[in-house]
Amino acid sequence: MSISTFPSHDRNLPYVSQWGSLDRNDEVVIRRATPSGIDVSLRHTDPSQLHDWASDGYHSYEEYLFWSRKICGLACLQSLLHGWTDVRLPMRELLAQALDRGCYVVEPQGNVQGLIYRPFMAWVSSQFGFTCQLVEHTPLQASARAVHPGQVLMASVSPEIRDPRTREPRRGGHLVLIHAVRDGIVWFHDPSGYSHNAESVSMSMRVFDRFYAGRGIVVSAGP
Repeated sequence: MSISTFPSHDRNLPYVSQWGSLDRNDEVVIRRATPSGIDVSLRHTDPSQLHDWASDGYHSYEEYLFWSRKICGLACLQSLLHGWTDVRLPMRELLAQALDRGCYVVEPQGNVQGLIYRPFMAWVSSQFGFTCQLVEHTPLQASARAVHPGQVLMASVSPEIRDPRTREPRRGGHLVLIHAVRDGIVWFHDPSGYSHNAESVSMSMRVFDRFYAGRGIVVSAGP
């Protein structure tokens, strides 16, 4: 697809991988054939090639393995914090705050509910000064109208969006950060995309809509 470059203001939002670094994405995603595949793939990886999970504040390798699969929404939030504010928090500290505010709920059997939108919106509004608006049952073209300089859409999509040719994909279950829209094209960060289509990847609205669940959160840098 040949398109012009996206507006310069969007370069202010850096990419953040939920695995900790973009160079980890391919190995994790390609080998992740089952829900526990990340554990298998990483445990067979040369430890020297692993992301430095301690630098992200995790208390153990196992904690990193557990949560890195679930924090796509916090990776989107990190992008906004790094692009719009001076706040710099390790991912595990950000996760601790999110857990404390009820954005994720860990069930007794170990399953995790989240990201839960309303507690998340209340938290980032009070803690970081962002303005949030819930989007539900809304077509992509309508939701995308809210994306302007200083405004983004955290959109619920299928993680299969990393493979745009996927037939009959699911909808929802993963969050990406739409930071620019123009002429029927959306630009977005995918916290768990392949290295070649994770950072500011462009996609037509028509293709994106196949994966879009019709819900998400519009986040603005200020009131």
